Amino acid sequence: MVGERDMKILHIITDANIGGAGRLLLAYLSECNRAAFDIEVALPEGSLLIPELVALNVSYIEVPHISARSFSVAGVRALYRVLCERKPDIVHTHASLAGRVAARLRGCKIIFSRHYCIYPPDLKATRFPRKQIAGLVNRILSHAIIATSHEVEKGLIETGTAPEMITTICNAVPPVRIYSLEKKAAIRERYGIAQETFVVAQLARLDEIKGQDFSLDAAKILVKDLGVLVLLAGEGPSEEHLRTRIKNESIGNVLMTGFVREIDEIIAIADVQLNASFTETTCLALLEGMSIGLPAVATAVGGTPYVIDHEENGLLVPVRDGAALAEAVLRLKNDADLYRKISAGARAKYESHFRAGKMARDIENLYRSVAAE
Repeated sequence: MVGERDMKILHIITDANIGGAGRLLLAYLSECNRAAFDIEVALPEGSLLIPELVALNVSYIEVPHISARSFSVAGVRALYRVLCERKPDIVHTHASLAGRVAARLRGCKIIFSRHYCIYPPDLKATRFPRKQIAGLVNRILSHAIIATSHEVEKGLIETGTAPEMITTICNAVPPVRIYSLEKKAAIRERYGIAQETFVVAQLARLDEIKGQDFSLDAAKILVKDLGVLVLLAGEGPSEEHLRTRIKNESIGNVLMTGFVREIDEIIAIADVQLNASFTETTCLALLEGMSIGLPAVATAVGGTPYVIDHEENGLLVPVRDGAALAEAVLRLKNDADLYRKISAGARAKYESHFRAGKMARDIENLYRSVAAE
């Protein structure tokens, strides 16, 4: 058995950009126990995660052939060479089948974090033979599997993974920065937003499954209230489509910011956070907003109902329903008592369930358990 202070953990991630898995890894690294664990990260060459790792003083290895690819033979070879050199005791993979294969060949203990699932899963994946094959692959290539939400856990079980292999450790985040009133005013001025405007912000990749089309439907209703602005922060494949809709339909109360590095600035100037997704594991932006008591209006899909308790720390609405989104936003805007109640509930739920420190301790307890086997 490896002594805890000698335990070397190598994380393998395929993110070339900073996606949900990358943000979650950074959240863990910001709270990890470096006195007890020697932690390194293997990631694609030139990944945007590298400056973030440098800022956290975390050692990293740039690896060819793994950028945004779960599996390739070249990726297995490259990662195997890294494992032979670094000799980790536990390999913790994030969306890297190549990493799991290389770790199995090297004889390392393997932990696999499943960050995302489409729930309910494809019916074919829940039936013979795909279900049995997936279950066998996970048993051979994992000593333990982390499900990052209860919905991910359900999906894993329904597609063949043995329940005893799964530990559910819900996504969590560090609290975002709290800005002064003067700083918030300056941020609003930079974006051309009047100080009295009620800002409804959606922070998500611009993609069909994130539901921004229905946020625009809500904006067309909310335009009747001249004090409401819908802010869409992010970039992605739907950007041109959304901009075309805004122009062609004259939706004048929408601001698209493009890519935003300082997400906490958008959260700071928002009055309500919007989540219109069709499927969701656990939205990190929702958790970040909750850390400062930002009320949310969110679709009741995937893991979101585990995060949002309706009328306690947010409002849940049906999926693909712009009118319901608009109605919920107006409830929060026009009912100060409800707004205060939900704001306080959001902060309380974050503190009890979604602090990054709690997630880090749960992950490290799993490291200890796997190392002791």
